[in-house]
Amino acid sequence: MPYAILRVEKIKTAQQGAAKTAHNYRLRETPNADLERNPLNEEYINHAERNYWELATKRIQEAGAKVRPDSVRGMEIILTASPEAFPRDEHGQAADMRGSKWAEANVAFLQAKFGKENVVAMTLHQDELTPHFQAVVVPITPDGRLSAKDLFNPKTLRELQTEYAQAMQPFGLERGVEHSRAKHETMRHVYGAQERSRSELGELTTPTVPGRLSIEGPGPLDLVNLAKWKAEQEAKLNAELARQLTAANERAVKAAQIAQDSSTAKDRAKTLARQLASVEGTKTKELSLRKDFEGGFTRAVVLVSQGEPLPAKLLEYGHQVRASVQAATEKHVEQALKAPIRTVSDLTDQLRKLPGYTYHEEPDAKRSQLRHTATGSRFELGNLKPSGMSMKEAYNQAVQRTHQRDQVQSKGQSRGSGIGM
Repeated sequence: MPYAILRVEKIKTAQQGAAKTAHNYRLRETPNADLERNPLNEEYINHAERNYWELATKRIQEAGAKVRPDSVRGMEIILTASPEAFPRDEHGQAADMRGSKWAEANVAFLQAKFGKENVVAMTLHQDELTPHFQAVVVPITPDGRLSAKDLFNPKTLRELQTEYAQAMQPFGLERGVEHSRAKHETMRHVYGAQERSRSELGELTTPTVPGRLSIEGPGPLDLVNLAKWKAEQEAKLNAELARQLTAANERAVKAAQIAQDSSTAKDRAKTLARQLASVEGTKTKELSLRKDFEGGFTRAVVLVSQGEPLPAKLLEYGHQVRASVQAATEKHVEQALKAPIRTVSDLTDQLRKLPGYTYHEEPDAKRSQLRHTATGSRFELGNLKPSGMSMKEAYNQAVQRTHQRDQVQSKGQSRGSGIGM
């Protein structure tokens, strides 16, 4: 079922009043408007198309209401429905709603809700994708005060949404998502929101698999300051969780803003809710795992300090981490070997540049190691197998490739030298 849509925006300055007057009466260029359909627009109240700020000021004076410097003098209200609510021709153009029961019901609703004398302008726009009213209401309370805060606050706005949907029920419209946490966009963005396609909503509501969170095992130096290590790991974990939650929340908010333009929005909103719940569940699970790990690590440290062997599970975990790091290290070395390698010193220069590693060479230069900074894993070069081959074989192939490239370049330069000047 299509949705009834109602949005509000404050008019606090003369400049805002003038800008909205110019926009609604097409006194300036309106990118979303079709000039050929401009004659289908109709003003129902402010037939002279007077400036909104002047109309509001006049009404406030008539009511004898006091005006503070920060008073909101007018509220612009948009009244419409999701695009599929309106009959359309074969070109997708909406039917002319002038004089329709829907148009009459919109005018009657606002005048009954806020008082006929307080609704100072009400324009039906049909030169955009979806027919809609833009009205200006002066927020005069029943006891004669100027107070937008009393008439347009979170509680009364929810009630207004409900009442408007009830008034639109005869036209097959229903209320949007109640108690939505999404922040409403300003009026100038509502038109764009109405034109967003369902495909965009589909992209937003496609479930995202939460990223896997992991804890780096402490290195030998971390044992000296276990508290610092724990703090660093906790900060890293929380930062990643915050990023995932922020991304999920942003997607949920954006989808909620589009929700009223799609008859399937409610079902897709549930998908987002499940996605967010999945991330929350991941957070809870990972925090629990972290606590268990920290507890087990503390016990292991105590055992070692007492001269006892490490628990088998902790040793197994250490072997798994080291095997994973070795596979990653071999890939890094494989990339380093793609650089020009003519001598062993060229290779060592490349290995010293590897991010996240330190290169150690024994005094006799016969034994060299790569040490993974984060985990403390150490690998002798002779034990690594980049591209699945021994280090010696990989080095020899790199030297041969470099030699072949040098020859090709040398031949090219020789040919170039024969060109006359």
